[in-house]
Amino acid sequence: MDTKKVYLIGIGPGDPKYLTLEAVEVIKRLNTFLIPLKKGDKEELTRIRKKVIEFCRPDKNFEIIELEFPERKKSAFYKESVEEWRNKKAEMILKVMGRVNEAGFLVVGDPGLYDGHIEIFKKIQKQIPLEIEVIPGVSSINVLSAKHKISLNKIAGTIIITTPRGLRKLKEISSNTVVLLDNYETFRLFKDKKLKIYWGAYLGTEKEVLFSGWLNECFEKLIEIRRSLKEKYGWIMETYLLTDGREDE
Repeated sequence: MDTKKVYLIGIGPGDPKYLTLEAVEVIKRLNTFLIPLKKGDKEELTRIRKKVIEFCRPDKNFEIIELEFPERKKSAFYKESVEEWRNKKAEMILKVMGRVNEAGFLVVGDPGLYDGHIEIFKKIQKQIPLEIEVIPGVSSINVLSAKHKISLNKIAGTIIITTPRGLRKLKEISSNTVVLLDNYETFRLFKDKKLKIYWGAYLGTEKEVLFSGWLNECFEKLIEIRRSLKEKYGWIMETYLLTDGREDE
């Protein structure tokens, strides 16, 4: 079997203005694209990917293969459930790759940051000759920093990038801490601490919402905002930074 090739293309938050030149060049060169088929409230994530392709390829001389991946089942055994979910996605992609020699797989944000498709394609690589090339993209963290006009790090400081699961394990916020996709409003655990929060939802899109303040003073307002947005759109994609705020004073 001839070696196939897949490009994992980070497309940033979704607006074509955040595409890197490398991403544009690769998309212009490819003829086949694999994109997850989202339905219901998350259908917009499919439209975003198509919009990016059409922006780079107004000629429309390309093929889009939509992959209807299953939703990950919630489980007390988190790592095991994620691994099972990734295996199912790998099986679906493997079937498609049987008739494709070269394709681009579009990833919202950056493929190397809380995505998982690099690992999924490495699973496929064990079953067929497959070359993987990763095209980095602008992440929501980059956009959060830019829109709030803040640096993510302090001088000689450490940055923690985590999820709600990791945040729950922290007893204190001693380093600047970036949190992704907090569906559980885990920031409430630190509402009595002297911390500043810089929050953003749907970053880099037309729906973008920004919010910031001292957490002990604004956490109730933030809960109100995010719940309102989730009710309005059916889903929410958010990122925030927790910091002691000393450099803001």
